[in-house]
Amino acid sequence: MARYFKKRRKNSGPNKNEEKVQRAADARNRESSGGALGVRFPFVKRLKVTLQFFTAQQQLLDEKVLDLKASDPYRFDVACPGRCGTGNFDFSEAVANAVAKRQTLAESGASCRDPLFAGSSETCGCQVKCRMELEHLPLPERAPSAEPGTTPA
Repeated sequence: MARYFKKRRKNSGPNKNEEKVQRAADARNRESSGGALGVRFPFVKRLKVTLQFFTAQQQLLDEKVLDLKASDPYRFDVACPGRCGTGNFDFSEAVANAVAKRQTLAESGASCRDPLFAGSSETCGCQVKCRMELEHLPLPERAPSAEPGTTPA
């Protein structure tokens, strides 16, 4: 006599690991695009970023200019326009350093280290040069502290 077995129901949603990976990706996206530029860097009035992409042979591939004001949303990572198709450049640390040092002009550069295709030992080699021009708001003046031995007026 054949026994009847009920078919297993397919799970309609993502499993626990997929949800965990998605939450981590969402947290990274929120961190990198944390709203307005003035929220993350309160003393920056304006930020102009010029990106120039070069091939491994130093030929200009692309040029992008971002002109951000304090109320504009920001994102400091860009995709590599080179042959790899998967590379990514992140300039958030360079921008944070320039803001912390209150520089008005900063330059940075990077090279794509992703392989041309899966299993290849040859890297993409696409290079990017980043030039940042910053306008800062004046720092708030500190209230004069009372020195010991003096009485406030």
